[in-house]
Amino acid sequence: MEYLQYLQSSKSIMWTNFKAGIARGFGITIGMTVVLGVFIWVLTKLVSLPIIGEYFEQAESYVLEYAENTNYSDEFEEMNGLLREIRENTKQE
Repeated sequence: MEYLQYLQSSKSIMWTNFKAGIARGFGITIGMTVVLGVFIWVLTKLVSLPIIGEYFEQAESYVLEYAENTNYSDEFEEMNGLLREIRENTKQE
């Protein structure tokens, strides 16, 4: 009987789904944090291995070098220009 009342009330269905969505998002966030943390920890342990460690050290240096040398300012300027153009077009309409 209560289930039929629940199905007939759209507010209660939306509220329940909203709470479930918040819980799923929170769970995914915490879960991915733990999984990535463990993954990174395992990778740092692999660096100390004799043969494989050299490969991981090179990969780490490539990633750090790429992160330091990458400059996305050109892309951001282009995106800002496109956003300004879109804003101007929407104002004209």
